[in-house]
Amino acid sequence: MKKFRPTIPISEWKIATHLEATGSIQNQSGLPAYACSCKWCSLWKSSFKNILPSWFASELKRILVDIPNPADLYRFETNGKYSSIRIVYFIVGKIQSGPNAWSEGDSGNTLMYRTIQEKPYISLAVYSATHYYGDVPILNDYKAGELICLDMRLMVNNESQHTHLTNA
Repeated sequence: MKKFRPTIPISEWKIATHLEATGSIQNQSGLPAYACSCKWCSLWKSSFKNILPSWFASELKRILVDIPNPADLYRFETNGKYSSIRIVYFIVGKIQSGPNAWSEGDSGNTLMYRTIQEKPYISLAVYSATHYYGDVPILNDYKAGELICLDMRLMVNNESQHTHLTNA
C-alpha cells in the first residue's frame, strides 16, 4: 500500500511529500554540511530564525526539513560588501507544480532561482536531485518518491557576518 503524501506548498511549488522518508534523510552522515562547524554553518545555525521569512520556515518545518542542518552550505561569491551563500536541503516526494528551475540558453542549461524575500535577499530553486552536482543523501526507500533539491541562495552583509548573519 502506498503511503499518503500530503501536497504541501513550498513558495511557488506544490510538492507531494513523503514525510517519513524526508525525515529519515535529514542531517545524514557523509553529506558536506553534516556536523560542520565552519564559520558559515555556525552563522547559519545561530541566525536562520532571524533570516528566513516565518511563512517559509513554517513550510519547511511542515515537511520535516531540519533547518539548522542543511545537506550543504557554502559561500560561493563575495564582492567586498556582500557574500552569497548557497544552502541546500533535500526532501522526498514528487513535484506536482511550480516554475521550471532550468532555462535553456546558448551556453546550456541555467538554474533559475525565484526570489522569496528581498531583505535579506533569499532565492529558491526546486528541482529533481538527479540534476544536483554535489553529494545527495542516501534514500533507502525509492518507492517513497524521488529526491528533490531545495536550493537556496542568501546574500549577507560582510560587515555583520562576524557574529551573526543580517540583512544584505
